[in-house]
Amino acid sequence: MLSKPKDWGKHIDICGFSFLPSKSDYTPPDALDEFLKAGPKPIYVGFGSIVVEDQAKLTRVVFEAIEQSGQRAIVSKGWGNLGSDEVEVPENVLLIGSVPHDWLFRQVSCVIHHGGAGTTAAGLALGRPTIIIPFFGDQQFWGQIVARSGAGPVPIPHRQLTVDGLSDAIAKALEPSTQEKAMEIAEKMKGESGVRDSVRSFHRHLDLKQLRCAICPTRPAVWHLKHTEVGLSAFAAAVLVEMGSVKPDDLVL
Repeated sequence: MLSKPKDWGKHIDICGFSFLPSKSDYTPPDALDEFLKAGPKPIYVGFGSIVVEDQAKLTRVVFEAIEQSGQRAIVSKGWGNLGSDEVEVPENVLLIGSVPHDWLFRQVSCVIHHGGAGTTAAGLALGRPTIIIPFFGDQQFWGQIVARSGAGPVPIPHRQLTVDGLSDAIAKALEPSTQEKAMEIAEKMKGESGVRDSVRSFHRHLDLKQLRCAICPTRPAVWHLKHTEVGLSAFAAAVLVEMGSVKPDDLVL
């Protein structure tokens, strides 16, 4: 989705997202399994580790927007306790705890979240239209990237979140054109391997000359002589100190 910014140096590579291996043996709780089987694919709402000041207010906005959109929804409580006890949970909403995203996102029609890099990647990798409600940091950035790609509507900062705004965003996310764009991104991401390319980038940028002992090049340098670029392995340094050729105070880690 992203090209490398022109002001980034040659030592910086864009490697793509890295994912943990999927847990193929995951079994959902009975309540979640029954909810999924009871009707059409629901939408997903969750804000992860975000902690909000007014849990009840955010919960009411989310629940009312879901109702207005006519959708069913799975809502992750998260650290912010979305689905506060002060607000009655509608019949078309299921509150859940921790569920692996790579399993859960396969079961939903679109995802609504805070826009963390990992959650954004998890949704797009599975071709899910994405609505981002940014709170801080890079979340607004990811929201703009999703909107620019056509895989979701423009992000809605959490302080500007309204029932009508979120309901309209849900309608936009479920449009066929948005779903198509999300699937196009998923296909592109299938051709990436963030882990492989990150490892290659790491090795490509290693300065082997700096890493090797100047005397015993098959050993790693863990010391260097003060005011020089001469690297020494523990073995070479110990021999030189023992011979009196180098003083211990001349060595720096």
